[in-house]
Amino acid sequence: IISLFSNARDIQLNYGAVENKTKIIANGINIKKYNSLINKRQEKTPKVITLIGRVVPIKDIKTFIRAIRVVANNIAEIEGWIVGPEDEDKEDAMECHHMVDIFDLQKNVKFFGFKNIEEILPKTGIITLTSISEGMPLILLEGFAAGIPAVTTDVGACRELIYGSSDEDKKIGKSGEVVPIADPTALAKSYIEILGDESLWKDYQKAAIERVNKYYNEEIFF
Repeated sequence: IISLFSNARDIQLNYGAVENKTKIIANGINIKKYNSLINKRQEKTPKVITLIGRVVPIKDIKTFIRAIRVVANNIAEIEGWIVGPEDEDKEDAMECHHMVDIFDLQKNVKFFGFKNIEEILPKTGIITLTSISEGMPLILLEGFAAGIPAVTTDVGACRELIYGSSDEDKKIGKSGEVVPIADPTALAKSYIEILGDESLWKDYQKAAIERVNKYYNEEIFF
């Protein structure tokens, strides 16, 4: 019985799966492809927080927009990029655009629709997910390999991707922060803390690169 991450395996065990018949096979990515994007980064960390995903309720884009409103009060030049299709739930997408107008964030929040993430990642300071449900998001692994820390909600495999799964993995250190679901204040606090401390950002970047290179490359996956 195969699962992507340890929490999913624990659920299977609670439902009666025999432990020695279970196995975790984590997602893996092309490390070299995304590592190459590190060299395209500018020396100074961009004040850009990027959410890559569909504009649908389960991704909770509205909480992200609320968090950017808080961050903008502290970092005037902050930009929140939303990269993903808007046609799956047009009503939700319309409400997100309307919220940007209500919060006067037209200069801070940008909707890109479909976009080549290899163009986006080198210009990004933080990768974020504000979802209410996830599995093991590939975008976090891709962001880590491209040298970008993450701030996510506490869903799916996000906690172990950012804080580590095994004791050995945890020794690498944090590659970002995990916050509760639907908590824009907690999101904003983490965004401000990371973007406001270049030394902390670099520590998280170092851990992100080391973790993804060691545990989530596609050779291990295959």
